[in-house]
Amino acid sequence: MIGHDDEVARRVREIMVEVLDLRLSPTEIRDDISLYSPVIRLDSLNLLHLLMAVEEEFGGHIEDEDIMEADLENVGDLITLIGRNMPAAASSGGSA
Repeated sequence: MIGHDDEVARRVREIMVEVLDLRLSPTEIRDDISLYSPVIRLDSLNLLHLLMAVEEEFGGHIEDEDIMEADLENVGDLITLIGRNMPAAASSGGSA
């Protein structure tokens, strides 16, 4: 399992702020914040846009089955999903 590489986590949070138009800085987004909270406001359309932006950033594709099985509840779950499925995320940072 790939850990929460700091660079991957930082970039995912930046993408979240951009795509979801959050009124937070990336550093304010903690792993334990619910994706469905009033702060993040994730819905199915936003999730699609977010995953497309992540796939473009990291140069990969997350299979629908992996998304469905991920049980995405909070920001940490999302970062873990991305770390496991994006080749560039897996190789960034040197050691994981």
